[in-house]
Amino acid sequence: MVSKTRLIVSDFIVSIIWVWNGALIKMFVFKVLQMGHDSRGEFMRQSLTVVSLFFFAFLAKVTKGASFNPLAVLSSAISGDFSHFLFTIGTRIPAQVCFSFPLGC
Repeated sequence: MVSKTRLIVSDFIVSIIWVWNGALIKMFVFKVLQMGHDSRGEFMRQSLTVVSLFFFAFLAKVTKGASFNPLAVLSSAISGDFSHFLFTIGTRIPAQVCFSFPLGC
């Protein structure tokens, strides 16, 4: 039970980080580094986005399965047993979808 609760909380946290990731990268590149929307600025933004994907893969490894993508979780739930499917549909996907918005559901 503790591992399921930890997984739900990890999904919640990773989803929040994922939602804010794109906005923070744009703010960093265009405001802090003061790169314009030319090719240099866009290259830097896309490079940081690729680095962030590796960071989220690392977070999934550290948290033992937390994900920001409900479709990835759903695909593993469909191929699992029925109790795993209910757990995913009932708790993991709502934690990822509802709590990834700033105001929640």
